[in-house]
Amino acid sequence: MDVAPIRAQLYDGHTAAVRAVTVRLTGVAEYSRVRVSGDGIDEAPFLRDVRIGERVGSTNRLLELPGHATLEVLDNEAFDAALRATGVRTAEQGLRGLEGRWRTALILGASALVGVGAFLWLGLPALADRAVALIPPSADTYIGEDTLRVLDKTTFEPSALASTRQVKLRAELAEITHDHQWPGAAPTLAFRRGGAIRANAIALPSGVIVLTDELVALSKDDDELRGVLAHEVGHVAHRHALRMLVQSSASTLLLAGVFGDVSGAAPLTAAAPAILVNAAYSRDFERQADDFAFAWMARHHIPPARLADLLERLGANSGGENGGFLASHPDIEERVRVAHRN
Repeated sequence: MDVAPIRAQLYDGHTAAVRAVTVRLTGVAEYSRVRVSGDGIDEAPFLRDVRIGERVGSTNRLLELPGHATLEVLDNEAFDAALRATGVRTAEQGLRGLEGRWRTALILGASALVGVGAFLWLGLPALADRAVALIPPSADTYIGEDTLRVLDKTTFEPSALASTRQVKLRAELAEITHDHQWPGAAPTLAFRRGGAIRANAIALPSGVIVLTDELVALSKDDDELRGVLAHEVGHVAHRHALRMLVQSSASTLLLAGVFGDVSGAAPLTAAAPAILVNAAYSRDFERQADDFAFAWMARHHIPPARLADLLERLGANSGGENGGFLASHPDIEERVRVAHRN
């Protein structure tokens, strides 16, 4: 099939000269040729040997011919029509067609947003679970120890809690962890003054639970603190800290979750302090940890409402804006209601 000539300019690739020419596409599909005609020029290379540049906005399309010459097409619409007539499609034609179909483009854009949302809501946690299953417990230990070192330099201060009180609370934690089967060492307790995070408790990936002096002072009795410790033990049992870190690192998640490569876990260490102190656990993570605590408290005849009492004082004391035990998802009011129902 022959198509009418199209105006173009030829750059020979050797000099700065520009020559006015015409271009015609002849033949069909793989037999199509690009016939370039002008003063002293008559060439017809196969279209398959010509690199067709993409259109960017209204700029002229460029064609790279064999032998380093370049054609600048001066009528993009006519050239596109000629391409369609020969059965050749370029990569951007589908997208360019959407420019005049705003409803279709809007639907596709909305579909893309829904797809991204579905991945973040369902796909991301699923990949995180797979990635965490591939990360050995030794990585938890390394990340947790390094995180605590950083937090000791930037956030925490040495605890002023009496040694006898520390011994008593460590015994309480041992009683809680005794009810659970641990693949490695059971969680341990570390005491710090909270600094910027004030009354709080944070479970590190290593299984170290940091309890601040301010939280101990805010509690009315050990039953309330047992509820806090059981909640943090629930986070450790479900590896929530590591799962949150993995979900916050897309590269690690994709490498470990899709390809089974855990060599990219190092960035988690750098991000861990800021994420664990400032970020809130997901609603599911908080509910799992609360359920763990409520179940343990019920078995030991401690009303879950005792944990609710401390939560209410924590909310009034800090506004519920901190991370760790004061994670805002779900909000403290909801957690208090659930505790009173158990």
